[in-house]
Amino acid sequence: MKFKLIVCALLMSLGHWGVSAAELGDVAFRQALLDVETDLRLMCVAAHPDDEDGATLAYYRMLHGIETHAVIATRGEGGQNEKGPELYNALGVIRTREMRAAAAIEGAQLHFLDLPEFGYSKTAEETLAIWGEAVALERMVRVIRETRPHVIITNHGRMKDHGHHQAIGAILQRAFDAAADPAQFPAHQRQGLEPWQPLRLYIRDFKGGEGAVANDIATLEPIRGKTIAEIAASALEVHESQGMRFFIDLLLSTQPRSYYQLVLNKRDVRATAKLTGRGPLFEGLQWTESTERPHLDSRTVSREVAKPVLLSWLAANEAMRTGTFDEQSRWAAANSAAIQAVELRLKTTLSDPIATPGQDVTISASLVDFGERDSIVANMELAHHHGLNAVGRHKIEAPIHRTGAAEGEFKVALTEDAELTLPHAPRLFDAHFLAPQLSVEAEVICGNATLLLSSPVYLDVAAPLTIECPDAPILVRSATASTFPLRLLVTNNTTASLAEYLTVAVPDGWQVEPRRQSVSLAQEGEQRFVTFSVTPPEEVAPGDYPMSANVVGATDATEITMRVVDVNVPEGIHVGVIQSYDDTFVTTLKKLGVSHETLQIEDYVAERLDAFTAIVVDIRAYQYRPDLVANNATLLDYVARGGTLLVMYQKTFDWNESYAPYSITLSRNRVTREDAPITVLEPAHRLFTTPNTIEAADWDDWLQERGLYFPVTWATAYTPLIATTDPGEELPPGSYLVATHGKGQYVYTALGWYRQLRLLHPGALRCFANMLTPAP
Repeated sequence: MKFKLIVCALLMSLGHWGVSAAELGDVAFRQALLDVETDLRLMCVAAHPDDEDGATLAYYRMLHGIETHAVIATRGEGGQNEKGPELYNALGVIRTREMRAAAAIEGAQLHFLDLPEFGYSKTAEETLAIWGEAVALERMVRVIRETRPHVIITNHGRMKDHGHHQAIGAILQRAFDAAADPAQFPAHQRQGLEPWQPLRLYIRDFKGGEGAVANDIATLEPIRGKTIAEIAASALEVHESQGMRFFIDLLLSTQPRSYYQLVLNKRDVRATAKLTGRGPLFEGLQWTESTERPHLDSRTVSREVAKPVLLSWLAANEAMRTGTFDEQSRWAAANSAAIQAVELRLKTTLSDPIATPGQDVTISASLVDFGERDSIVANMELAHHHGLNAVGRHKIEAPIHRTGAAEGEFKVALTEDAELTLPHAPRLFDAHFLAPQLSVEAEVICGNATLLLSSPVYLDVAAPLTIECPDAPILVRSATASTFPLRLLVTNNTTASLAEYLTVAVPDGWQVEPRRQSVSLAQEGEQRFVTFSVTPPEEVAPGDYPMSANVVGATDATEITMRVVDVNVPEGIHVGVIQSYDDTFVTTLKKLGVSHETLQIEDYVAERLDAFTAIVVDIRAYQYRPDLVANNATLLDYVARGGTLLVMYQKTFDWNESYAPYSITLSRNRVTREDAPITVLEPAHRLFTTPNTIEAADWDDWLQERGLYFPVTWATAYTPLIATTDPGEELPPGSYLVATHGKGQYVYTALGWYRQLRLLHPGALRCFANMLTPAP
């Protein structure tokens, strides 16, 4: 237990406090001194990455030295991606990294509850049914007991908005008292987590109503030379996948305040005074701060003055390293400040950031004293974390040379059963996802004080050779089933050359040629495509057929799904795509065997546009493609001459009614239930008959949602084709509209086709093929 406590204090002092062991300079020094001044802790709870109140976190961390924590319920994998084609777990990886970068800017320690992000929900009841109410409460109580916040804030709980927001607000209010109840989740105590009672819970009041507590985030943070709002805007900018420009501009265009309403309040019965001077959220808090800490003016004190004070205090209070939670925290803060005063920096580098089981890896550690030489030796130790099976030298006594530098080198041999961390997406919910697997820890004796430094080592572990199928899932059209190429991308992850044989296993009745193929990769990171030929049976029924590819003799295989679909595709068509950040429509056209091109700025001329039988305007293209906005009139002229224009969903603030030939007004209406009933309003319309007959079953088994940003009003020239709503609601039937314009056809559809086509949903494929069919 003692060792765990020391490591806990060490990590808090160097990593979790938002001042990295690799950072030096006046900003890091002043922030570390400010951290010493208080034991107070603030937690912000949010449903998704980018939902946290970064401005308020930065306000209390950077102006008051309060330890801040951002608790995020999900990884955001069910959201939209405005940066690229990645969705689901792959998007979750991106949003996790974005959230880590944002938290670092805000100065907050980051925690995930790892609850599933299953797409937009309208009710807390649906959300908690999927999350598991007891699971969500236990994870919330656990993080409160782990971090022991005095004050908790959240944006969620006052509005009927996203069901995830509603659910987190409700769970948080229950967890506020449950965390203090030893009868709630008693297993926590056996794991070393004691009950903890937060003292205040605030919920965001975006309108600043009566009684709201206001935080002035327009305040200048003098060390960094930016306002708190500007720092928060920098944090929002890293959420690139979520397109935060609207919110950034809003944050910077006003004299901003963050307003909160107090909803739950407790007092510390041991407290003898009320707090003052720690910011509005803590003002009058019934809690007594300890005076057992170094006393320095963080704004004016010099390193020369601060250094002896900090070192003397650390030496005199060495027992706090293994004391109570607050004592460890206090000692860690002083330790971090002393490191900044002494000007020590510990950095690590890896010989290979991606290793394979059985590989030897070298970790080089460099400790540099940039100030006066305060010590002669650094005791370095390599610590293993999170299940990495490795053997190697663990301790080094490294002399600090006259140059002020000490060097250490650790050799680590990964065992053959070392746990893989790559690829990342399938491991999104692993217990220690993207956490450092190793760290180098150093003890440096300065006078009578021992300073502790830690540098995390991020090592990924991959299989020696990875096999990917970039075309998966593979579409096989039942009416035209014939031999097709199976492309496999093979990557060498080892430091040596590899020569292996690959084999592909197919279902009974299917054939693959050749039976195996050799592949040679000379160096680490080298990739090569290997192609097999796969032939389906003469008569193959619609459905999913599994096959696998692996290295001969290996136990692990890459699983690949072949989906046989009965879909008719019109002959002789040529389709243009005005592509945004997504690639689903281009990929689907390729899999359907449809001739297609992506349009560029030089293509908005009649002779080029008229070469296409249909043009697809991709999701969010009016936001992503300024050339589309500038040349939209040429597309409407193309329709008038007889072309077909298919416009996929756009967001409300990306849209202008003039983009359509007749007015369409978008809304934030959406249908979130993927099984919401579909009523076909015009069953005889050719979009439901030619060349594929669309039946009721074609709308079954959709993924995540029916659609979003539905039109709410439209001109009478449009024909609504379907109606769909979530249970208990009624929406205008604007999710699939079609109109004749001149000699051509204009379609606007807010249905989530891209999510379905990506997975080769049979009904969606048939509907899309009908859309591509030229009007008679």
